[in-house]
Amino acid sequence: MSVQVERELVRDYFRLFVNRRAYTVQSMRPHPQSGRFYYYRPTAKSTGQPLSMTYETLQRHLEGRVTIALYAINPSNQCSKWVAIDADYKDALEDLLKLNYSLAGTTCTERSRRAVAAAICGCFLRRRNQRAVAGFMSTISRCAWECR
Repeated sequence: MSVQVERELVRDYFRLFVNRRAYTVQSMRPHPQSGRFYYYRPTAKSTGQPLSMTYETLQRHLEGRVTIALYAINPSNQCSKWVAIDADYKDALEDLLKLNYSLAGTTCTERSRRAVAAAICGCFLRRRNQRAVAGFMSTISRCAWECR
């Protein structure tokens, strides 16, 4: 069952989340030995050159027909329009809610099916918010290291 996504919504997502035209695609079949679904850079069959993100590719992703991954950092200016955080530790949701508060409510926080807290931090990160994000990332790194 495929959902039809309007072109205007695709344009809005492109403007908000595509920071560079490079992207990766999740394989359609699991690897025979590992059973994992790996990501790869799609290339043109005729030239072998990497493909650039298009509205059509993003629309297929939003409709659930393909899974893609975007690069957050723009290589020309080292800035990001967004940050995705996957926090897999005991007090993650509480910490993410604190981050949301310190960023003046510009984040979207949710719990995944595995009860793992995740957040998308503001579509447009401002310099004044970078310290809060950096502090939170430090907390996540420390917790991830302790959980190893």
